[in-house]
Amino acid sequence: MSIILETKNLTKRYPGNKYRSLENVNLQVEEGQITALLGESGCGKTTALRIIAGFEYAEKGTVIIKDRIVADENIFVEPNKRGIGVVFQDYALFPHKTVMKNITFGLRHKSKKEQHKIAENMLALTGLEGYEQRYPHQLSGGQRQRVALARALAPNPGILLMDEPFSNIDSVKKNAIREEIREILKLAKTTAIFVTHDTKDVLAIADRVIVMKKGLIKQEGTPSEIYNNPSSKYIANFFGTSNVFKGTKIGERKIDTEIGILSIASLHHEPGEVVVSIRPNSFTIHSVSHPGAIPVHAVKQTFMGEYTELICRTQLSGKTPVDIVVHVPPYMHITTGSIYLTVNEKDVWVIK
Repeated sequence: MSIILETKNLTKRYPGNKYRSLENVNLQVEEGQITALLGESGCGKTTALRIIAGFEYAEKGTVIIKDRIVADENIFVEPNKRGIGVVFQDYALFPHKTVMKNITFGLRHKSKKEQHKIAENMLALTGLEGYEQRYPHQLSGGQRQRVALARALAPNPGILLMDEPFSNIDSVKKNAIREEIREILKLAKTTAIFVTHDTKDVLAIADRVIVMKKGLIKQEGTPSEIYNNPSSKYIANFFGTSNVFKGTKIGERKIDTEIGILSIASLHHEPGEVVVSIRPNSFTIHSVSHPGAIPVHAVKQTFMGEYTELICRTQLSGKTPVDIVVHVPPYMHITTGSIYLTVNEKDVWVIK
């Protein structure tokens, strides 16, 4: 795959802010890829998106789209000349225009016949056939989002930018709409970048994720890589609950931790202190002891719908008791009391 978008050392500080919103941010996005910029509010993800779109200037740095510099210290290409489509957080549809006229708005340079043909293709792609003459107020939130997507895709942009695309969608419908949006983008073979604070958005539709914090890129990779192998405690907990324990390397692939001696698939760290992360769904529960099992006391269980959450307190001789969060299938009934936990070495990740 070829690189369609690249940024080099993007830096931006807003007047009056103590910290930079962006600090030497370097991105590379491959053609046809759906990339997520993930982070808390104020981490710089939306600022990066707006600079790429041309809605804001960078303090320094370069934006390159299809091997063409569109922004640096000496060059600034206007947003409408960058070959970029944008879906805004509030969709920004024209309330007085029909679905058809909203979609064809960016096609005014084409003939009426061409506009109509492209719009029909977009209506089919986004599942909006039959809604041509409706107005935005007559549509559901998900339908308005698809109109905004169709309008942005109609001019066939090289890159589509989406700002918090699922923030205004009812939580009950989010899963289905995420799947719809991913399918539309893949069918259109569109390169897309979206910003979000919700890890569920990332896990559902992104091919690649870039995690940001205080204007810096903290980690990037596939959603699976970052979920299973976080580079820090911050990222481990950002992607949901994670058990984080201190430990010391005592052998080639052994770590002595607060919850006992753990094996690990590969350990490249030098001897000394480390921190490990284990996801709650990585533990296996046993009623009797196994070699290497961790003796615990199940002190609390909470039904969470898709899983039951257990709080288990360790019972290791010579070690201070610590709590382990364990997720088990909802149909599994655990009697509060003594049980044993094991974890596969491939599910123990060193994050420091």
